[in-house]
Amino acid sequence: MDNHGFIVKKMPAKIVMGIKRRTSNADGRSVADIPECWQDFLSQNIAAKIPNRAKTPAFFAVYSEYDSDWTGEYAYLIGSEVTKADKIPDGLAVTRIPAQTYAVFKAAGPMPDALIAVWMSVWGTNLPRTYTCDFEQYDARFTRPDNKEVDVYIAVNEEEIDKMR
Repeated sequence: MDNHGFIVKKMPAKIVMGIKRRTSNADGRSVADIPECWQDFLSQNIAAKIPNRAKTPAFFAVYSEYDSDWTGEYAYLIGSEVTKADKIPDGLAVTRIPAQTYAVFKAAGPMPDALIAVWMSVWGTNLPRTYTCDFEQYDARFTRPDNKEVDVYIAVNEEEIDKMR
């Protein structure tokens, strides 16, 4: 971690398949839409319906298709990484995350409070965000009974982020 509380990481492209909603932070819809999306994902055992799942032992929550910035509408998808997305089962959707550079933050502590705190700090920064695809990675650290952790990947302009360091 550097003094900004994040590390910078280049990541290869990923394909994530799951369930998707359009939502917005500005009008408060995301406060209901995001937990509802998780509820559907878990209660309907969506992960089991995703073909060609990659070996990644994680779920992803992907923020994409931004209308503008974090105040506009965007797509929110919860799912698993897949090796290919040639056949998409009914009711599921795909987001293709491009290879890009990220500022990676760690949300640690009681959830979803710790996660919300990370997003609040991201919205309050002057990070050179690209608003392509941002995502949260939920791996084994999230399933611990205590000290849960989630990594939050925010897509950034590589040249601009280097100037901040």
